[in-house]
Amino acid sequence: MTAAGKRVVCIVEAAGWTGIGEPGIHTVAYRELAAVVRDCPSTCQEPTREDLLGHLRVMEQVMASQTVIPVAYGTVAATEEAVREGLLAARYEDLRALLQRLEGRVELGLKALWREMGLIFAEVVAEQETIRALRDAIAARPAAHTRQEVIELGHMVADAMEAKKRREGGEMLDALSPLAAEARFGRLLGEKMVLNAAFLVDRARETEFDAQVARLGEERGSRLLFRYVGPAPPFNFVDS
Repeated sequence: MTAAGKRVVCIVEAAGWTGIGEPGIHTVAYRELAAVVRDCPSTCQEPTREDLLGHLRVMEQVMASQTVIPVAYGTVAATEEAVREGLLAARYEDLRALLQRLEGRVELGLKALWREMGLIFAEVVAEQETIRALRDAIAARPAAHTRQEVIELGHMVADAMEAKKRREGGEMLDALSPLAAEARFGRLLGEKMVLNAAFLVDRARETEFDAQVARLGEERGSRLLFRYVGPAPPFNFVDS
């Protein structure tokens, strides 16, 4: 089937493009910018897992030698002219500024989760005298007479856990943020997640950033599970 559409993968500096040696991958240029595109069958069918992984694979191959503005899967134009005029020319100034901001930088992502909630609860009780006092008072009375106090204790513990989460997350951010050009924060999902952050890091500081994450793991690994990913295309630093 003849390729009719152009699926946009990412945007790069036109002068730096050397190709990646994969069939169907080429660029559409406008002034200093180039959109890396892959030929798309005229139907441009619903995406499969293989399609999505292929999109990311191409982007990562390009990123190995150039700074990229990642483009979400599903950005499709009918022709090269539509890519040139509808995307690159129409957003030229914004894209140029964004490419300059991302120049020589990659995204590194870190999630941190408490390993054992029982241990964290014990720490909260040890740290909070008012919680200990109320817990002991409840234990000394019949359960039928302490319903309201139990509810109050639950609220106090929940508030203390959230404060502990913010404090621990803040301490890790204080250790990592000076090594990053920018940081973006995602939602904390579930009661265990303490940190969910993406960092835009200069390639020249990537090893230093890795070492700082490793130090945090050594210091806190008995209590926290770390999920560290990257280098990745800077999706979190590109506003749609």
